[in-house]
Order: sequence, then C-alpha cells, then structure tokens
Amino acid sequence: MSRRFHRFICNNYLHKYTIIILLSLNYSIYAYPNNGDELLSKITTESLISHVNSLQENVSLFPNTRTYQTRNTHNREATENVIRYIKRMFTRSSRLRVVEQEIGGIKNIIAVLPPKTTSLSKKVLIVCAYYDSQAIREPDWNPLASTAPGANKNGTGMAALLEIANILSQYEYDHEIRFIALGGEELGFLGSRNYVREIVLGDSTQNEIGLVRRNPTSEDIVAVFNLDMIGFNWKSDLVEVISNRESVWLSRSLEIANRWYDIGLKIRRTVDEFVDISSHKTFWDSGYAAVTLIESSTPWRDSQNYNANPFYHTFQDTIDKVNFNLVTKVTKLMVVTIDSILVYMMQSAREIPQLTLNLPSVVDQNPMPVSGTFISEFPIDIVIHPSGATVKMDRENSTYSANIPLSPGDNTVYIVARYPLGGVSVKRTVILKEDFVWKDIIVAPNPVRFDKPTEFRVEGNLEISSMKVNIYDVHGNIIKRIDGIGDRLDRRVWRTWWNQKTSYGLAVSGGIYICHIIIKVEGKKYTDIKRLAIIR
Repeated sequence: MSRRFHRFICNNYLHKYTIIILLSLNYSIYAYPNNGDELLSKITTESLISHVNSLQENVSLFPNTRTYQTRNTHNREATENVIRYIKRMFTRSSRLRVVEQEIGGIKNIIAVLPPKTTSLSKKVLIVCAYYDSQAIREPDWNPLASTAPGANKNGTGMAALLEIANILSQYEYDHEIRFIALGGEELGFLGSRNYVREIVLGDSTQNEIGLVRRNPTSEDIVAVFNLDMIGFNWKSDLVEVISNRESVWLSRSLEIANRWYDIGLKIRRTVDEFVDISSHKTFWDSGYAAVTLIESSTPWRDSQNYNANPFYHTFQDTIDKVNFNLVTKVTKLMVVTIDSILVYMMQSAREIPQLTLNLPSVVDQNPMPVSGTFISEFPIDIVIHPSGATVKMDRENSTYSANIPLSPGDNTVYIVARYPLGGVSVKRTVILKEDFVWKDIIVAPNPVRFDKPTEFRVEGNLEISSMKVNIYDVHGNIIKRIDGIGDRLDRRVWRTWWNQKTSYGLAVSGGIYICHIIIKVEGKKYTDIKRLAIIR
C-alpha cells in the first residue's frame, strides 16, 4: 500500500477510531434487544476500515516505531504486536473477559461475554477468525523477512470479529458468547485445533487427526461462526456459507436474517462434509455445528457472481483491494443473526410464528395476487409452494404479498413461514376459472389439391364441449356443415376433416372458400374464420 494511501487512512479514520476508544469505556447495558435494526445502526464502515488498516500495517510504536506489514506466525515480534492490538480492541468493553491460550508458541486470544448473572444456561456460541497471514503464492516470500499484509485474508474476518464483539458486548444474554482470534491457522489450523483439544474437550486423548469426538462432559457449544476472507468481490456482494448437515440450520439462520433485515447480500449456501478450507472443519471433526463465511470456497477460480481473487497469499493483498461494502454487510448479517439465535432460537419457550393467507376459493386472474399477515418475534422468511414466487415482506405492518402463477382448475397453494429450526405453513385450494383463449387453430394443408382432405384442428386453454365447421363459398352460400371430434386424452383439443364435397356429395370446384369454426366452452360460443384455397 502506498504511503499516501496510508496517510489518508490514518488522517481520515484513525483519529475517529481513537475517539471511539475513549467514549466506549462506559457502556450502557441493554437487556434482551428486540430490534435488530438498532444493532445494525451501530456498525460503521469506518471502524472496519480502521481495523483492516491496523492489521495490515501492524505498526509497533514502542520502543521504536516499526511497520511489520505481516502477521506471520514465524515472525514472533510481528505476532506479539498484532496480539497486543487485538487484546486492546477486545478490552474496549469492560464486560469482556480476555485471556490468552498458548500451546507450542501458537496463541489464541479469547474474549468471553458471560451470560446474565441470573442465567443458569451452560450453552455457548462461538465467533472466530484467524489473525495470522502469509504470502506463500509469492516465489521469493520469506516468512521472517518478507511482508504478508493479509488485508483481506484474513484482516477482513478479524475486523468483523472485533466489531461484532464490541457491539454485542453492550448487551446481556442468557447464554455465553466467545470471540476467538485464532493464531497459526495458516499452518494447518493449529489455533483452532489447540482450542478444541485443550479448552473445549479438556481431554488429551487424540484420534488419528489429533481430535476426539465430544462427550457428555464437553461444553455445550451450540453454534460456531467462522469468518475467513470476506472482502474481495467487486462483481457482487456475495458471501458463501459452508456447512455440513448438522449445521444447515446456521446457514439457514443467516439466509433468513439477510432477507428479514434487507441487508442485500447474495448468499451461496454450500452443504459439503468435505470442504476443509477453514477453521470450521476442526469443530465439525469434534461434533459441533459450525459454518464458515467466505467470499468463495474456491477463490482461485471464477464462479457465479465471483471473479477469481489473484491477490490472496501475495504481497498485493492490501486494503485498496477490499470491497468494504461487502465486509460491512457481512458484519451486519452476523450481528443480527447471532442476536436472533441467542434471544430466540436458544429459548425453549419461544412462540411459533403465526401466518394467515387471504385467498378466494375461485379466481379468474392469472397470475394471481396473494397476501396475508404474519406474527413473529424473530426473523422468518416466507416462501410459496409450488410456484416459488418472490414474496415481499412488510415488517412494519406484518404483511406479505406475492403474485403466483396458476393452472386452470384446482390449485393447492402452500405458504410457509421458515425459521432456522423449522417452519409453519398454511394451505389453501383455489380454482382458476380463466376466460377462453384460442391456443391454436390449424387448417392444413392450405392451399390443398382437390384429391387430399383438409384437417381442421383447434386447441384452447379450457375444455371444449363441441366443435362445428361451416364451409361457405365466396358468395356466402353454405356448402357443408361438419361436426368435430374431441381428443380422447385432452378435451381441450378437437379435430374434423373435409373431403371437398358438398352436403350432396358433389366435388366442389377450385377457388377460395370461407371456413367458419364454432366451438362451445362452458355454454359459451367462440368463433373464428379461416380462408381455404382449393387447387384443381
């Protein structure tokens, strides 16, 4: 990053950040936040930029000013300096208990937000991100002497973690939250492996990968959210959420909160037991529900709504490459999702959402507008089956609306209000009585030679009860009346034929003839006129 850009960041953001530190020493404590919009208003892009810049530059002021521009585990001085920054950011809140875990030189910084003093809950929710960096895609990179700015990988994930901890620590919950800055993750997930083995499991017994499955005496960790490089995408505001089957409810929580609060992210949900690119895998291997939020699980190649990232693990992974609009949205999504899970999803006495559907029994409009009301204490989304139509939700008035396509006749419509752990539905049956529409009228061949018959075929959108064809000459004289025959398999299709003879069996002469086609549908007549040329 250029010195000019560095000065710009410092002058425009770091002085604001100092003010934030000073003002945050005296927190007000909120009990049971019931409005995620309040949480969203606390997140600022400026704070996220300040964190990423500080992590990238990793400046030490004492005893002498030094800019490391690396957080690689092998560089001890740089690592200790970034740890001091992370601890300083965690301790902005006097409610967070900050401790270090060190095993084999790998340090995790753990900030614990304890539950309310009146709570008996032993449940724990974890938010984590790793802070170390490397530039192994550079052919001449030296972990002790070279830079590895890691602005996106994983400065963005760490920045989000620090802001999430700062905001949620202003509230009280019935359950414990742990914010973990993991070290040594770029060396084979050492930080997360150490954390799970020593603190969570409390058991030195190891299996072939160094972990044991959790047992009844292990901690009751209900959810783990891992943040791993969430800032490089200038094509769309996309975040991929990686889960296994046991943690699908967490990815669904994120998807529902994104729609409920209209955050505006594109969420790609990947359910794959074998994706092991980040720290979630350590928790999976020990039986815990965990998801990773990442810009792409395959950042080295293009995918839908994502262009390959050429900068991660290089010297060029700097702050000017980061889309902070994306980072801000992911941070917002995390805050409201965690709040919803802690306040509602982890409460056994939560109220189930209520749903109504306004739908007449018979309609004649297609597509048909539907609407209804919902009552829910927590984020939900509403889907319509079988159409999958887009549903517009008005949270202020607790209403929803959509336009759904129907088929003629009976239609069964399901409206489902989904929440992370289930859903409720309303079913209605509606009959579509459409006006008749000609779908096809065929007179063939046309023109026709005198020795070949002419076929008349009609098809409508509704069942046809009868069909007649009246043939006239150009002077208006009736030549022949012909009855049609309905298709045995589809009564919307009728046919008849003319052998070019009059009612008396005489062959007609060549020329132009007028064909008046008449059908009946539900007692109503519908007609059309076609011209037929006969060649002698």
